[in-house]
Amino acid sequence: DFNHSEKLVKDFVKRNVVYLLEEFNFDGFRFDFTKGFTQKITNNDYEASQKDDTRIAILKEYNNAIKAVDPEVWVILEHFADDREETELSNEGMMVWRNNNDLYKRSAKGSSTNFSSVYYGSSSRPINSLVSYMESHDEERTAYEQLSDDDISINIKNNLGVRMSLLGANAAFFFTVPGPKMVWQFGELGYDFSINENGRLGRKPIKWDYLLVPERKELHDTYSTLINLRMEHGELFNATSTLSWSDGRYLTLSSFGKAKNVVVIANFTDKITGGGVSFPQTGVWHNYLENGTTIYVPTPTMNVELPPYSFKIYTNFES
Repeated sequence: DFNHSEKLVKDFVKRNVVYLLEEFNFDGFRFDFTKGFTQKITNNDYEASQKDDTRIAILKEYNNAIKAVDPEVWVILEHFADDREETELSNEGMMVWRNNNDLYKRSAKGSSTNFSSVYYGSSSRPINSLVSYMESHDEERTAYEQLSDDDISINIKNNLGVRMSLLGANAAFFFTVPGPKMVWQFGELGYDFSINENGRLGRKPIKWDYLLVPERKELHDTYSTLINLRMEHGELFNATSTLSWSDGRYLTLSSFGKAKNVVVIANFTDKITGGGVSFPQTGVWHNYLENGTTIYVPTPTMNVELPPYSFKIYTNFES
């Protein structure tokens, strides 16, 4: 619990980050609980989250020391403070966490969810300053929630394929949103042990054997395909891209000039869904997860039927 207002402490922290950058070529730093980088006395999290100019100045000083060595280094803060404070820090090039756990827990359990707040365009923050995540070391696993919630349909609890398909739909509505993303280890395999397994800080089972389970391997491959989509078609995920939503049912992602388009459709419920889906253009669209499979879209709005607990990703370009 350092006193970051003391020059001795500031010099110590700055000397450490510079050493790690110069000697070990670190790509960046993620600072834990940066609301604590202050000597202001508070009694609860609400008080600690209020705008604190001394804390802002301290974090800016550390950020400047880092960027002086390499301006491309990432600085990520686990902050969760006043929006004005986080915006000011973001304007200095720092990134802050955005917790989307509650949203993705609901959809993982078969509830249609409005994901629009996942997109940085829903805030006043700078582009790419929000690090979104579905799970973290501080949040319960979405796959565990599928098994533990008493209100979950028995069709979900007793069917691994359904559970993994819902998590795949979550991934589709996560990775196709522009902005940085964070994945908690084994989330790509539907890790379903509680955060409290063996105690909150206790050892958790290491489940590489999940890769041998076809349903889990399919989820893993969905993650891989979606990450490749982001890497290979970066123009869809930069500041010039546009995103439109339809209340957690489908989203459309377009690059500048709409040269490339992606339409993601999901059904998180136990009923067959249909209805009009808006496609940015007519013609042939490719099923991104089923290479070689296409559909023909004759009109800008087309009825697309989806089975329960399923999703599709269509692109106007081949993978």
